[in-house]
Amino acid sequence: MTRRDQALLDRQLRGLHIPERHDGTMILAIVMIFLVGLFLGNLRSEAGATVHFNTGETALSVSNAASPTLAVLR
Repeated sequence: MTRRDQALLDRQLRGLHIPERHDGTMILAIVMIFLVGLFLGNLRSEAGATVHFNTGETALSVSNAASPTLAVLR
């Protein structure tokens, strides 16, 4: 690239403004949106309702393809 080409390129790029990246601000915004979503989801759910898990779930045990058996998980 000659001096003339470099000068022309400098004149063309002089008006071009490339904004700085603010990665920290974007990360903070994403984390804040996530935390607000957790908070609002907790408010929306029924916090007073007790969650019960069925401990007697039934699973299909296929030890022999011809005769599958049912096993109760405890």
